[in-house]
Amino acid sequence: MHLASIVKDQAGAVAVTVAVLMIVMVGFSALAIDIGYLLVTRNELQNVADAAALAATRQLGSNYQNMTHEEQLSYECGSVEWSMPCSEIVKVAQDVGLENRAGQVDIVINSDDVFLGRWDFSVPLPFDPSNDPFTVQAAQPRAVRVIARRDDAANNPVTTFLAGVLGIDTMAVSAVATASLSGQATAEPGELQLPVGIDESFFNENPDGYCHDEIYFSPTNLSCAGWTSWNLISNKPNMLDLVTGVQENPEVTAGDSEFEFTGGDIANLFDDLQLRFKHDGYDVDINGDPVQTTDSGEPVTGALPVGTLGTVPMYEDDGVTPLYYTPEPDTGPHDPLVARNEHVWQTSVVVYEDSGCDNPNQTRGVVGFARVSITDVLLPPDNTIVGKVDCGYVSGEPTRGGGGEYGTIGSIPGLVQ
Repeated sequence: MHLASIVKDQAGAVAVTVAVLMIVMVGFSALAIDIGYLLVTRNELQNVADAAALAATRQLGSNYQNMTHEEQLSYECGSVEWSMPCSEIVKVAQDVGLENRAGQVDIVINSDDVFLGRWDFSVPLPFDPSNDPFTVQAAQPRAVRVIARRDDAANNPVTTFLAGVLGIDTMAVSAVATASLSGQATAEPGELQLPVGIDESFFNENPDGYCHDEIYFSPTNLSCAGWTSWNLISNKPNMLDLVTGVQENPEVTAGDSEFEFTGGDIANLFDDLQLRFKHDGYDVDINGDPVQTTDSGEPVTGALPVGTLGTVPMYEDDGVTPLYYTPEPDTGPHDPLVARNEHVWQTSVVVYEDSGCDNPNQTRGVVGFARVSITDVLLPPDNTIVGKVDCGYVSGEPTRGGGGEYGTIGSIPGLVQ
């Protein structure tokens, strides 16, 4: 064979090789470009899912804020009794999707891709997919999971640019986010009406049964709690100002705030504590239900009116509205306020870091918040505040979650997935 013929044959082989390599190179370029675009789209979908889950769970928290504690405990998705049913929560998630884009497409979130339920905070992260902390449930939901898609189920798959040469014309992608209400982590100034805290040990020693357990705030040998004067000097006048509402708590944040706590009876404070208890509580019957006494059949709530000065009732300037008692120090004898039935004062208190239920008498960090129903304030010689820890209570204030799990839930959620 002539040399020229051999060269011509090699030239043809090179052309075929180059053609094959070009297809491979285009394929790799296609994968790089299209996969890169797919990842960008997925990140955008994740942002949509995150925002939708947070907004929907905030709506859930707002629903709870507008309910009594009893209504919160009986809240169930889909019930026609509620003015803000769970369908509104789904709509909020969908509205957020339509306000955002992924891969240059407005995102429609299917109603079937919005789930309400509970998140189990005891499951460590990152969690095993076979042990998903999220459970779908209708009763007392506290979390919302949202799936945002670009696939055959919603918004169409992402169209490729170059991967068609490899037979890949579209690629599906989706993102999942879950937001949940969690333990209250902040308290606004004035929110904490009682200057006491509960030792974290009270909850740790009985993690499954502290709900509605009786708690004694004084004396020390009975209590798993302590007094605090927040940022004030712990003397009788300051404590009295806190009890009567002249002074108020500062902003308190779980994990950041530290205060001095002390045990003991705080002598000469219980007369005013009992008046505050009667003023801020409400009458209930023997079963714990509000007493129906008004002309319209509504329960008696709020403050009790002052009894008398001598035999003359006290009224506002209009001569009709009963004057409500606000305790003040050093004003002499107080008018009697006698509860017609058992009295309950519901308020929030801090939970301070574990001290083994011993007398705290030192600086303690705040780890969370609890809601208590004060059922009695015993005067000397007992000098005791008696209450019960409430559970499943979502704060009526717009408070952030992220604190410890002590029965009180913040209404502003955080992402958990």
